[in-house]
Amino acid sequence: MADDADAETGDEAGTTQAARPTRQPPSLSRFVLIFLFLLGMWTLFDPTLASGLAFAVGTVLEPIIGFGGRLPVLTVLLAGLLTTTVSSVLRHYFTDWVKQARTQRWLRAWQKERMSAVRKGNKAQLEMLVEIQREKQKDLMTLQLDPMKSMALTLFLFIAIFNWLRTFVDVDLAQAGNLWIAVPWSSNVLLIDTFVFPSWLLLYSLLALPFGQIVTRVLKYVRFRRRLEELGVPLRAEPGDVA
Repeated sequence: MADDADAETGDEAGTTQAARPTRQPPSLSRFVLIFLFLLGMWTLFDPTLASGLAFAVGTVLEPIIGFGGRLPVLTVLLAGLLTTTVSSVLRHYFTDWVKQARTQRWLRAWQKERMSAVRKGNKAQLEMLVEIQREKQKDLMTLQLDPMKSMALTLFLFIAIFNWLRTFVDVDLAQAGNLWIAVPWSSNVLLIDTFVFPSWLLLYSLLALPFGQIVTRVLKYVRFRRRLEELGVPLRAEPGDVA
């Protein structure tokens, strides 16, 4: 009997020990992301660090897209295309769009059922839905955290490019006497004028944001197309399949 009790105690201890979650070592990639995020944020408060970051970026980009300050609109356009393309690719890499679409569809269905249960006053159904939500919590957290993974790199990239563009406009373009540009709504716009934001930043947003949406949609289309091909699902519905 004592041996049986000891065996049961040993089994319980082993089960408890096995059920105890193993502690994962710190991720190097996570440390790098946090470091870049903090570094990017710190440049907003430290002019010396911001100038050093702008100089480092300018060493690479100015010979390529600076054009000696002669084509400011093209420089801003190419800088915007660079940042939006890189950020879109990073977001696409860190996000499982297929899983995200499934989770969003499940969440909409769950919310619909919950509203129906609330209107009917069905407490049993509400408790069941809460339990289902707990089981699905991991996927819901993934849906919220996936975009955060690329945020550190994207934020650092945007801050680095913005610091360089600000130095490029305030120093290079000012020295070249080429601060005036023509836009569709005005023939003379001063890049350093401020309308809530500096004109060069508004120009950057006007050129870059639409292109970023296009890149994101193209990448999502390619991934979903590959996923459908892996599943053997036709890309287009046959005429006979439509009711």
